[in-house]
Amino acid sequence: MARVDERTRIEHRKRLLDAAASEFAAKGLDGARVDDISIAAGLAKGTIYNYFDSKRDVFRAVVAEWARRIGGERRTLPPEAPVREHLLAVASADMRVTAEIEEFARAAFREALTAPPDLFAEILRAWDPLDAVVERIMERAQSAGEVGLERTPRELAKLFMTVVNGLLLERWLPKSTVGLDDIPELAVDLYLHGVSAGSRS
Repeated sequence: MARVDERTRIEHRKRLLDAAASEFAAKGLDGARVDDISIAAGLAKGTIYNYFDSKRDVFRAVVAEWARRIGGERRTLPPEAPVREHLLAVASADMRVTAEIEEFARAAFREALTAPPDLFAEILRAWDPLDAVVERIMERAQSAGEVGLERTPRELAKLFMTVVNGLLLERWLPKSTVGLDDIPELAVDLYLHGVSAGSRS
């Protein structure tokens, strides 16, 4: 059998991830079929196992690709820019990418909320690179005196992403009025200022 060159491997992997996102969005993790993913990607049955070890591995890879795309979409700012601008850049990039894959995003949240602990841990690990970005933002913000020192940068990063994700879940509730475009500003303002009275800093 002829070997597949690296460019073809990259293209096949991307097609498989795109097809998997659609399959998981439509059928969930349990209902998705790996052969259907391969066929939807325009590849032969079983091709997916040349790239991934299992259906769960594919799912984790789609989540990791979501996080990677957010990192690539994030607006570049000088390190000394205010923490609010850095957090807005992260949340805005997140919502732009989420808008493109919203049905998969809903499926990913549903799976995460109902997953056994080992799968939940795998899904969380897929977000590690994005969490690390926010953690570095928090380290700089603490050094600049923009946020307090009571919590570690890691704790602060986790809290910010919890606010963003909480608003995303709110968007998916019946009769919600929260739009994807609303979430970045809402998340950053709630995170930095809470609901206390007073002007924005």
